Amino acid sequence: MEESALNLIFKGNGQTSEDIIKRFLISESVYPNTKTELELFGVHVRTVKGSWFYPEHQHAIYEINWVIEGQQIFTTNGKRHEQNAGDLVLVRPGEFHASKGGNTEPFTYLCIHFNIDDKLFLPYLTNIDPLFFKASGSLAKKMAPFLERIAKLLGHHTFGLVEKMNMQAVMFEMLGMLALGLEELEGKRLSERSVALAYQIAEQIERNLEGGGQLEKSNIEQIAKKLNISVSYCNQLFKKVYQMSPRKYWSFKQLNKAKALLVQKDVTIEMVADQLGYYDISHFSRQFKRWTGLAPSQFRAKHESLY
Repeated sequence: MEESALNLIFKGNGQTSEDIIKRFLISESVYPNTKTELELFGVHVRTVKGSWFYPEHQHAIYEINWVIEGQQIFTTNGKRHEQNAGDLVLVRPGEFHASKGGNTEPFTYLCIHFNIDDKLFLPYLTNIDPLFFKASGSLAKKMAPFLERIAKLLGHHTFGLVEKMNMQAVMFEMLGMLALGLEELEGKRLSERSVALAYQIAEQIERNLEGGGQLEKSNIEQIAKKLNISVSYCNQLFKKVYQMSPRKYWSFKQLNKAKALLVQKDVTIEMVADQLGYYDISHFSRQFKRWTGLAPSQFRAKHESLY
């Protein structure tokens, strides 16, 4: 029987819910304990002039861009895509991207900025580049009904609890279909056990990050020991699933956390450094510049000029 986080203690006899279930159980199906947070930012449908131009930028969240009508030129990491009605682009966190009109005619597009647990989502995005999908392809066809529903929901004039819950529900359905479509494109290259174990490694790395610590060799050794695997297998398996080393994943998560904090005007750079475990702001500034080519203050100013 799967262990449950909900293990009730009953009054008087000290029994737990597990004790009672075991006495009477014939069979059961159990859904694993799950906490999946989905954040949505600036979701919009927009019709713009053919002269539309949005400069190159990056952000620490995912983006889906789908042309509904007309033509758009969408550039990701220097690669230019001619995006027509039904064509879909997915942008990973940290990827530079820009957009402009494809001709002199107006066009309409749907843009979804979202944040979801990288441990769950990243394995599906590592082997496909660029993440550009033509309307005639299987993945764009799978996604289209959900994107149409999202565009329709945006037509509401008010967003109460019902509308917000409907939007979240459609988003989760769409992301599930996206994961399925990407898995089909790649082929089932990894066993479920490998992915589950790599997920546990990622979870331990993120706990280290939340604690404000740096990821040292000793931390990887502790993670491997806890999961009863060797350090070399820990590194090999993680890289196979996420296409990056545990240390690089830690840096990826720390950079995204730094960016997310820096765009908040009420959070000082000193506070960002402190939350990330840096005792010296200059050390944080040097590290951030190594990652991005910009000082934290420059990154903040550039973001404010765009938004």
